[in-house]
Amino acid sequence: MRKERTVLRGRPVSPGAGFAEIMLFKKEAVKIPEEPAADIEQETGRFLSALRRAVVEVEQFYADALERLGETEAGIFDAHLSILKDEYSVEQPILDMIRTRSLNAAHAAEKQFSELVELFTGSDDPIFKERAADMADIKDIVVRNILGIPKQSLSKINRDVIILADDLAPSDMAGMDTARVAGIAVRLGGPTSHMAIISSTLGIPAMVRTESWDALDVNGAPAILDAVHGDLVLHPTDNDINEFRLLSQKLKHEAVENTAYLNRESVTADGERFHICANIGIPSDVSAARDNGAEGIGLFRSEFLYMNRGDIPTEDEQFEAYKTVLRAMGGKFVIIRTLDVGGDKELPALHLPREENPFLGCRAIRLCLSREDIFMPQLRALLRAGAFGNLGIMFPMISSMRELLAAKDLLARAADELRGEGTAVGKPKIGIMIEIPSAAVLAEHFAEEVDFFSIGTNDLAQYTLAAERGNPNVEHLLSPYHPAVLRLISMAAGAASKARIMCGMCGEAAGDPLLLPLFVGMDIRELSMSPSKILPARKLLCSLRKDKCVELVKKVLTLADADQVKALLQSGYE
Repeated sequence: MRKERTVLRGRPVSPGAGFAEIMLFKKEAVKIPEEPAADIEQETGRFLSALRRAVVEVEQFYADALERLGETEAGIFDAHLSILKDEYSVEQPILDMIRTRSLNAAHAAEKQFSELVELFTGSDDPIFKERAADMADIKDIVVRNILGIPKQSLSKINRDVIILADDLAPSDMAGMDTARVAGIAVRLGGPTSHMAIISSTLGIPAMVRTESWDALDVNGAPAILDAVHGDLVLHPTDNDINEFRLLSQKLKHEAVENTAYLNRESVTADGERFHICANIGIPSDVSAARDNGAEGIGLFRSEFLYMNRGDIPTEDEQFEAYKTVLRAMGGKFVIIRTLDVGGDKELPALHLPREENPFLGCRAIRLCLSREDIFMPQLRALLRAGAFGNLGIMFPMISSMRELLAAKDLLARAADELRGEGTAVGKPKIGIMIEIPSAAVLAEHFAEEVDFFSIGTNDLAQYTLAAERGNPNVEHLLSPYHPAVLRLISMAAGAASKARIMCGMCGEAAGDPLLLPLFVGMDIRELSMSPSKILPARKLLCSLRKDKCVELVKKVLTLADADQVKALLQSGYE
């Protein structure tokens, strides 16, 4: 008897389609002993020995990933190693808990890594929020080595499967028998999670935020994963299977077509030049940007340097990180955003007070202007790094001219100091994020003081629509299709065009194929997105005519409802 067809919805992160049996992957919970350490010295030795084994284990993950996946994905484990070898964030705090509080090694490690997981989870930046899963992965590796518990493995799969799990950590995927995996669907995660990145590299269809399957008997069930439209179909019908075959053929054809755009310039059908760039969060992400044909880095978040440590990164540390990315991009434009944190993140290095409403509080440029001890070393490091590439320095959350001029004054002072010391200084371009409505409204004035704008659609939508990002109660109100948000974007882009400065975009909307024609019509010349979205975006852009896109903008800006905007964009603009 055929079982009832069921469809679970999710968010596609690695496009494709797969047909196989479901394999439910449940991680066994590790019980952490809480009895105090019987012998302090023995327990410290136990921890240090386990930490060394964890490093060796992750080094093997790195080597395997480098061979099987490439430099980009291997960089995930390189970041793991940096954390494991961080004396201040890992080794010393755990040793202190063992010695001063008599915690056993596993308990101390679990507490310290849980604090780091919470730190990343509390970030409002989706990139850093998703790195919390990586920190949890490192915690699992260390605790298992302390307790002598072997890791659950996906290395031996005896049939073709679609893996269904709460989440998959990088170490889960490192030894996975990818030849037998037809798809992955997880309950957690996001589009920039490492599961998504690795799946995309391997060409495995994958979906995150999948609806709950707890009430269903899923293990072993035949299923189709449609990671284009976001459907996991359990017990598919004959019609479902026929549609799957047609979709598979279409996707293979599109993949071949996308590859042809790897080394092409982003030029519209009527000859207008644009640039499609990549957003990155850590220096090793630059490999993915290059592998996907990025024409620059539209956003390099500098927060990673501050996230998992108790001291402020030195000027030299920052200089080396920035220089690495600039050199790797070989003269292509790299925009580095100055520190963008606030009271919603418990960063030990910064000793920030908690705020009742941190999204409207002392964050980003406001924090930096009030803390020259933080800001000046970063500005000096950026100026020094600018001598090694084509650098843009971008100030976040600018809301007033006073803030912009104050930031520029500090940058000029840092340059004077460095020249006085005989240090080479680059000539970076200066820009601001347009992510607060006041900046968009005053864009004509700001355009006189900077070399470029970059529109942050995520925060611009949040502040325009008074709906906090990450709050599930108001998440439905946030939309880049909202006419108020689009009018502000158009206003900023128009001011940039009038002043003959570049206007870019680095929010998630930049990679949305429905919105891309609008942004072309608004003359947003640089579109920066996740590396995996670059080739499909370039293919689409090359098919567009700028004059037709301008006409589309005129139509859209007459509308007053986000659903109307989306419907028009989906209609083919006729």
